[in-house]
Amino acid sequence: MKYIFLIAAIAVTSCNSAKKSDTEPFTPERAVVNAIAVKEYVVNLNDPKDPKAEFRVALFEQKKSLDYEVRFSYKDASGNKIFTLPNLGFMPKPELKKGADSLTCVIGFYDADSTFKEFRAIQVENGVMSYKHLKEYQVEEPKK
Repeated sequence: MKYIFLIAAIAVTSCNSAKKSDTEPFTPERAVVNAIAVKEYVVNLNDPKDPKAEFRVALFEQKKSLDYEVRFSYKDASGNKIFTLPNLGFMPKPELKKGADSLTCVIGFYDADSTFKEFRAIQVENGVMSYKHLKEYQVEEPKK
């Protein structure tokens, strides 16, 4: 009976160590640029005077695979920026996450270990929307 559990434990361990990477190989340009937002973050402001008022952040692909356009709006104000993610050697996986409060959206990406890396932030403070650089990343070749 002990041997059955040992064999089962080895089989489970073997399956977990053969974890398949879900990264796509890097290509400098996209063959097809998606016209709809690849990621969105939306907060309804619950304003009785303006039921459609919202805080919205959306990411859109660009032709270059590391470039994204972020479009953001708060009530009647809006803006957009184009930024470039670092080249990690595979296709980037951008993400939008809630920041310290619901009117803060953190733009980031996942590294090779699936760790979220903060990059930029769109924030509304005292009714004023701002775009901020949080961190910069540089990828270097391994030393020989």
